[in-house]
Amino acid sequence: MKKLFFATLSVFFFLIRAFAQESPGVFTIAVLPDTQYYTALKHNGTMDMFQRQIDWIIGNAKSNNIAYVVHLGDVVDHGEDKMKEWERAASVMHQLEKPIEGYPEGIPYGVAVGNHDTSPMGTPGAMKDGYPRYFGLNHFKGKSYYGGAFKDQQTSENHYSLFSASGQDFIVVFIGYNEKTTKLEKNEDLEDEVFKWTGKLLKKYKDRKAIIVSHSLLRRTEGSESATLPNVDYVGKEKPNFMPQGKSIYNFVKDYNNVFLMLGGHISGESFRVDLYKGNKIKSVLSDYQSRRDAPYGDSDRNGGGGLMRTMTFDIPNNKVHVKTFVPKSATEVIYETDNDSEFTFDMF
Repeated sequence: MKKLFFATLSVFFFLIRAFAQESPGVFTIAVLPDTQYYTALKHNGTMDMFQRQIDWIIGNAKSNNIAYVVHLGDVVDHGEDKMKEWERAASVMHQLEKPIEGYPEGIPYGVAVGNHDTSPMGTPGAMKDGYPRYFGLNHFKGKSYYGGAFKDQQTSENHYSLFSASGQDFIVVFIGYNEKTTKLEKNEDLEDEVFKWTGKLLKKYKDRKAIIVSHSLLRRTEGSESATLPNVDYVGKEKPNFMPQGKSIYNFVKDYNNVFLMLGGHISGESFRVDLYKGNKIKSVLSDYQSRRDAPYGDSDRNGGGGLMRTMTFDIPNNKVHVKTFVPKSATEVIYETDNDSEFTFDMF
């Protein structure tokens, strides 16, 4: 049965690759949810899970026409207190930068800043090491897809990328974590400044379709068990609520009609919502698997995220985005989640 499963899977991948290669209007974005328990070796998370995600992306970049990779933040678990976690993360993520066929400077990517990436935890603008060293301004400066950072800050926690795929130009704006916690107040002045910077970018690149990435964006759909359980269908009557920072971001960017998609993690689980404002639809997507458990789903069965990741395949001629959620076992073998929170399609624009 197992051999039949993987044989069927191989045929499926062959068809997907053929479709992507033969359809000039089709490309893919790979999405990596919170990896903090892989780099911290916590809750049964392992670096092998992280490595297999990167292996799959590199091994399928050309066949799936992967144009960009998004990391949703919480790269590590202990901020700058345990630098070994950053070393582990960089040893894996930086593999995306190695030239491969069709990608002379590697596969373009960007990394959001999560609350666990900062020290003290959740404090915006305070990082001095860790993220700034391995994913900051100096690291990305000179890469063709890297647009720049807010106020040219070395932390680069608010930054943007530019890429083009299948005849369409895009801008990806990463907004760093800035939200009230039990110990910290939100930095209102910084939020205002970052929003002004974001607005200038969205005006300057008004002809590019815009994707906003923020670690804290969307809550899990009420009643959904996707935080801990796999393959659980949920059809809710109410759309999920925004997180406080997500709500602030949406209320700002909704006035820019080139913004069509927002991505976030932080809250374990899956959810999706669509908001219509002045004729423009903004789709918001949550994906985070750090609280997942393996059978029999008891308190001791946490798997650190289990290696789950996503692809978002953009079919421009048909104006569709196809979302797939899976665990890569190798570059050619994956295990899919097929419930309606994990595998779904929505209108692109």
